[in-house]
Amino acid sequence: MTVQRMSLTSLLAQPLDFVLTPPAFRFYMTHGLALLASLGVVIWTIWDAQGGFELIHWVGVLFGGAVLLMSLWPASWNRQRFINLAFDEQHLYLVNGNNDEAVAVPRERVCAVNKDKLPGHDGAIIAFSIDLSLNEAELAQVQDTLDAKVEERFQLGDERYRFGFVANWQRRRQLLTAVSVLAPIVVEPEVIEEDWD
Repeated sequence: MTVQRMSLTSLLAQPLDFVLTPPAFRFYMTHGLALLASLGVVIWTIWDAQGGFELIHWVGVLFGGAVLLMSLWPASWNRQRFINLAFDEQHLYLVNGNNDEAVAVPRERVCAVNKDKLPGHDGAIIAFSIDLSLNEAELAQVQDTLDAKVEERFQLGDERYRFGFVANWQRRRQLLTAVSVLAPIVVEPEVIEEDWD
């Protein structure tokens, strides 16, 4: 069985054991607070500038207005955009929430779950990573779906690749417990340099 591409909408329509998505309360509360704070900044700036607009007022209106527009943008309230991983009993699903696409990988292709934190290519902190066994055609399909490139540090060997995942607003300990059913968790041993002199 090889990897298969599918839409995120059809994936979410089926029963899943786990979906790595931001918790609803924390997600909507944060967006709501950002919206209220930016609206407050814009209103206060306009009220304070009744005697004349100075540089600080322009800064408040521009930055507060930009955050307000981002907060009001409907796509900003869609938690599905942040989904990057799901699984059920047979498959692991690597998800690109922005493009509404997912790729199904058989669970037997999961080699290990690594709980070490790593810096991601875009500055995000990778909370954990999963090692998968994929041939070149399958890897190309996964890359195309995720709009990603294989970094040399994540290419572990012949047909074995590491995929990193951010915590996605989840508590890390609970997240690691949830994904530990995929494969044994591996902790990379720390290299300790000792002075033998």
